[in-house]
Amino acid sequence: MKFIGSAAKTVFYLKKIQGQYPSWRLQYKIKCKSTEIELTNLIRNSQIKRNQPVAIIAREQLSGFGQNSKTWVSPEGGIWLSAAYPIFSKEFISQIFNLSIGIKICEMLRQENINVSLKWPNDIFFGSKKLIGFLPRVITRGKEIIYVRIGLGMNILNYTPSEGISLSKVLQTKNINQHYWTAKVLKALHDSIECNNKKEYVIKSANKFLTKSFLPNGYCPHTWKIKDIDSNGNLRIQNETQLKVIGRF
Repeated sequence: MKFIGSAAKTVFYLKKIQGQYPSWRLQYKIKCKSTEIELTNLIRNSQIKRNQPVAIIAREQLSGFGQNSKTWVSPEGGIWLSAAYPIFSKEFISQIFNLSIGIKICEMLRQENINVSLKWPNDIFFGSKKLIGFLPRVITRGKEIIYVRIGLGMNILNYTPSEGISLSKVLQTKNINQHYWTAKVLKALHDSIECNNKKEYVIKSANKFLTKSFLPNGYCPHTWKIKDIDSNGNLRIQNETQLKVIGRF
């Protein structure tokens, strides 16, 4: 497939970063309501093919949504994308998929000397502020997983709410190449698929990157503390008398 414009620039960096990268099918939107809606429409009209993941990338997203349908502020200057990655397997471990994405993004950023952490189940934090959020889903047919979907937002040069932080503030520069970072994110998504069969490594890495500063909603930090992530990808919290296991769903 011939790429032009923004897609071509991202593919250029993807080749430099990854070499033999999967044959991504990329579409850029100047502005859209939601990349999730755009991806759904694309998949409805075009069959998912083996070895050809798809990503819709928007410069600006008007009505993005995240976990529990929360509003996803997506102004110009960030990376807003939705991807579908073909799996076609019964062996894919869906319970740790969010963790495999999280650890690969953490590894990617730490290689750039950006000291991030994983906020269970699907956020990447720099200090006390959110840098990246992602929303993974698994699409099945019977017992076979056909493909996975990932919605992702990364603050780069954009305005952020008080609870967020942009990469430009982290690095203290506005000289940031968004196409380079988009390619880095796509590589991390690919790597998260590749490591899915290494459950022990994923859980161990997730615990290494896990921040214990943010309890799930509804739990008092004066009473409860985060213990760890268990072997099934669940978060374990404890107080003086109880150990509680919290699933992602």
